[in-house]
Amino acid sequence: MCGIGGFFSVSPLDEAEGAVKLEKMGMALAHRGPDGRGSVIFQHAALVHNRLAIIDLRGGAQPLQGAFGKCFVVFNGEIYNYRELRKSLKQYPFRTQSDTEVILALYEVEGTVGWQRLRGMYAFAVWDDDQQKGFLVRDPMGIKPLFYREAGNRLLFGSEAKAIFACTNEVRLDPGALHQLLNFRYVTGDLTLFREIRQLPPGRMIVWNRGQVSRSDIIPPVVSVGTDLGTVFSASLERHLGSDVPVGCFLSGGIDSALIAKLAADRIPLSSFTLEVGDDPREADNAEETARWLGIPNLRERFRLDDANATHRQLVWHLEVPKVNALQGAMLADFTVRHVKVALSGLGADELFFGYNAHRILWLGQCIHRFLPFGVNRLLARLLKQNNGRSTLWGEKERMVRMLEAVPDWYRVYGVLRNVWDSPPMREAIYGERMLDENLPDSVEWLAGTFPYGEDPVRAMAEFEWQNKLVNDLLWQEDRVSMKVGLETRVPFVDWDLVLWASQCSRRDLMPRGRGKFLLKQYAATQLPNEVISRPKSGFQLDIVTAAQGVLKPVFDVYLSDERLSWHRLFNPAFVKSVRRQPPRRGLRWHYFLLYLMAQSHIFLEEFRAV
Repeated sequence: MCGIGGFFSVSPLDEAEGAVKLEKMGMALAHRGPDGRGSVIFQHAALVHNRLAIIDLRGGAQPLQGAFGKCFVVFNGEIYNYRELRKSLKQYPFRTQSDTEVILALYEVEGTVGWQRLRGMYAFAVWDDDQQKGFLVRDPMGIKPLFYREAGNRLLFGSEAKAIFACTNEVRLDPGALHQLLNFRYVTGDLTLFREIRQLPPGRMIVWNRGQVSRSDIIPPVVSVGTDLGTVFSASLERHLGSDVPVGCFLSGGIDSALIAKLAADRIPLSSFTLEVGDDPREADNAEETARWLGIPNLRERFRLDDANATHRQLVWHLEVPKVNALQGAMLADFTVRHVKVALSGLGADELFFGYNAHRILWLGQCIHRFLPFGVNRLLARLLKQNNGRSTLWGEKERMVRMLEAVPDWYRVYGVLRNVWDSPPMREAIYGERMLDENLPDSVEWLAGTFPYGEDPVRAMAEFEWQNKLVNDLLWQEDRVSMKVGLETRVPFVDWDLVLWASQCSRRDLMPRGRGKFLLKQYAATQLPNEVISRPKSGFQLDIVTAAQGVLKPVFDVYLSDERLSWHRLFNPAFVKSVRRQPPRRGLRWHYFLLYLMAQSHIFLEEFRAV
């Protein structure tokens, strides 16, 4: 796990200029690789690498040169099947024990098609000086980030956008991307909040050939993965344990992290790490009980925030985007890295096995549509409207009304579930003049054009979130909060073979009669006690309404002040004041999430000096 950066150039590089730019890029990414830095400059390319040493601690330094020519790579991530690949490339004269070298070996022996054999999380850049070609590649799951900017006759790239704008004079906000973020809680598609910078989509490759840019897919072939979930998941977990340094795991009170901890503890010495935060006040106690049953150490850290404003300035700098649930993840990573350099995470299980309440609500909506007479949903909506007293934009009754009215337009139902609010009246209520002056994209239209269409809305939601929310929200966040302290996080549920296995199951297999995570719980029951399996689901999130009156109040007071609102002109002061004036209650939680994103948007502009 590391930080990479560099650029490809049509014009010959001045060596002194190139060295200065690489140094700036490397410094911008230093937190991702505290164990060493290397760089190399060619006539038409430059590469820099900050290393977090996990595999082949002595021989894995980068940039790494291939054995057959002037081919170099800088790589961020882990190749989990590198040992098998080394065995299949017997003709290649490997000179290290690192997983990085198989990237070059595959290219030099098989060409770019060889990269389809890679299994793992990865983002890498390869420069072939003999062919004068450059390649940027990102893994099919989108676990590791890679950003780029086409600037004149150069293509700049980096693990984080800040590596790119370290070489530019001006940072400009993309208001359309901010608008999408305020609706979806993440930037959509290949956008970033920086106007000129894009992210390489998952499973994509950019080829730079003397200034000509082409794009293609790097998708592993479909292979037989068997029919037994236990076998497939155990194999994934086994792959994720490869390391030359100690491995730990995040542990909550739920089954996802407990299952990972159980299988990992059967194979290696393991410690678990828990932050005292979540919907359930007993979450940390439940995690401790799970660890005791597994016979592994459990280290706990209480949630605390000594300087909220300084913490958020640092957090937004690393995230490069506002997030509503990153704070607790950052605290957990800060705590964990004091003990290990690698941590296993249960991220992805809810997306893969239909574990969210939203999956069940969509299933119920489908049942209403299928079994009740036509128009009953709209009749129910009218009755709820008549009986709805005090209403808030995202109040539960209001959301229920809007969902009933939307059935069977499942993308609209999903949008209500995920609090997509975009409409002309709402823009007028929420935005200041700077945003209102922009030609912003229609978030609902974008959702309509992106949401999969089919008879099963639950499967459609799962596919949409796997391709969008998981990549641009959860994995983005997991990478940034861990790598800001030099911690490598691994996600065994986000595995190509496991995804293939789940894709062969019907929705009724995965979620019979609306029972989320049915198959995963069946398998977990063979590994874990019933007391763990039967615990209710608890989210790893802040009580935002309480936090807004407590630990987050300094952030709101400073960054949503009249001065900030007038200075940045992004948001309507009347909306902010109307929410903050009301007595705190659960029905306002989504209003406060929006205020939290607004406050962080102001931090973003100030930290990056964006115009």
